Amino acid sequence: MVFMSTNYQINHVNFDSKKGLLSDSCHQHLLSYTESRLLTLLLERQNDIVSKEELKNFAWEHTVVTDSSLTKSIAKIRQSLSTYFPNDEIIATVPRVGYRLDLEQTSFAEDKLEHEVETSTVLPGENNVGCQAQKLTFKKSFFIIKRGLLVLSIALLAYSAFNLFRKLPNDYRKFLNNDYIAIDITNNGFTHRIIKPKSFIIPEKIKAILAEKKCNCIFMIDKVGDHYNFSYFNNDTKLGGSLILDEKHLTQKLKKIEIEEI
Repeated sequence: MVFMSTNYQINHVNFDSKKGLLSDSCHQHLLSYTESRLLTLLLERQNDIVSKEELKNFAWEHTVVTDSSLTKSIAKIRQSLSTYFPNDEIIATVPRVGYRLDLEQTSFAEDKLEHEVETSTVLPGENNVGCQAQKLTFKKSFFIIKRGLLVLSIALLAYSAFNLFRKLPNDYRKFLNNDYIAIDITNNGFTHRIIKPKSFIIPEKIKAILAEKKCNCIFMIDKVGDHYNFSYFNNDTKLGGSLILDEKHLTQKLKKIEIEEI
């Protein structure tokens, strides 16, 4: 028997008979050589009864096998197909005769020439659309969780910094991690001490805003992603706070902080 196709489209599922591969946008199942041969014959003779002897002769060729081997192989094919069609029994058993592949319509792809690039097209189907929706939902949920963890991490860092300032002695520099540095800014009789990572360059506009604050304060500033982690502590009032600021509203919100009145 000569087949005109090596690729079959069963609704939203593609079957590559050369590779023995069942696939859609979510799942892949690799069939054995004999299972692939059986499914190929059933597809070519879809909606017709194919006898057990014909199936065995085609799948196992010159090897003599029992009906039990055929039954086991058909069961494995059914199990693979159930992933894509959980509510349909595609392969029907015809007692004492053989099997029949019950499909309303299956599209066959023409044989490809050797110099052509092999591709397969997945036709839209309800299962495929559902899987795409699941992927989008998962990606959206993952993005939300990732952003939430980022904000939580920044908040914990800010809280830790605030508590650090409450206990930090005057000779605080020797307690800093090697990756951090402290710089002083003096303006209008007030001294501000800024703690920051060595690799982080504080924009001049931020320095100018902090220099105008009328307090002897300790500031800690860092940048994580597109957010700034900003903490402050007023040595005079022994009070402070922590903020998470996005870059767009950074200078605007820093100007509004009345640290000297806390």
